[in-house]
Amino acid sequence: MPPVWGLFRDWCEASGLSALPATADTLAAFFAEVPAAPATRAKRLQVIRRIHRQAGHVLALPDPAGALPWREGEGWLDLTGTLTRCPTAGWPAGLAGRRDAYLAVLAGACRLTRETARTVGVTDIHRHPDGAWTVRGLSVPRAPEPEGCPACALARWLTVLILWDERGRASVRSALAGHRTMSTHACTQASGHAGLPPTTVLLPGIDQHGWLADWEPVSARTVSAVLAHRQDASRPPVPDPNAGQEPRGEVREDYQRASLDELAGILELLDTRAAHALAASDTAIEETLAMLNRIGGR
Repeated sequence: MPPVWGLFRDWCEASGLSALPATADTLAAFFAEVPAAPATRAKRLQVIRRIHRQAGHVLALPDPAGALPWREGEGWLDLTGTLTRCPTAGWPAGLAGRRDAYLAVLAGACRLTRETARTVGVTDIHRHPDGAWTVRGLSVPRAPEPEGCPACALARWLTVLILWDERGRASVRSALAGHRTMSTHACTQASGHAGLPPTTVLLPGIDQHGWLADWEPVSARTVSAVLAHRQDASRPPVPDPNAGQEPRGEVREDYQRASLDELAGILELLDTRAAHALAASDTAIEETLAMLNRIGGR
């Protein structure tokens, strides 16, 4: 077993954290508490990544310090505006809109990084007896109007996941296609999300037909792309599905939605190619080190 892996594993055990698989937060804490020269840090990361790969895990790298995905300033919608613009009805616009609103709450209200938002699980979300909602101990605020209420956005997405788990995609489609905007707060209702399997992916990909890619969360790049799309103040509002302008159950996003899906697909492809290039780089480095060791041993 490489000495570097032993150091990392011992540190994780002393800190009460999992070494295999390790989360991005664990990796960031390790490098912060066990400082080293840049070359040594790179070698440690290489070894930790190799051990994960051999065990069949993908090592999640930490976001750069301070790199929050939520955008603020001119040209970007605030949280209330973003949630109001996310559709809650229609198919598949309402499905994507509810998931994107959930992501906006994680990034805009809880101020989570991309990697942390991707790894939020069922057990990280709580609705307390007093009606308050928290995500990993962070309070989720409420707003006067349900459309722009962060706690309601959280509850609406969990409702979709619960229905999907219990009855399947057809029931979710039927519910969203016939859904009408309610004037009451969804966050005041008792949540049944604790009954979801602990392994449920809360931030899955969604294809153009409304199928969930629920075996893993969307990539960090897709998190940024989705938020940039939803926060874009220049994007026209989505048509009201109940206004009679579109057939009920079919809410069509503007052309930017299709562009976003295409962009997300490109970014996912780039992530895959980068992973392959990284694996090839690791192999080349290992072969070079082996050769140097052989030369040094002569």
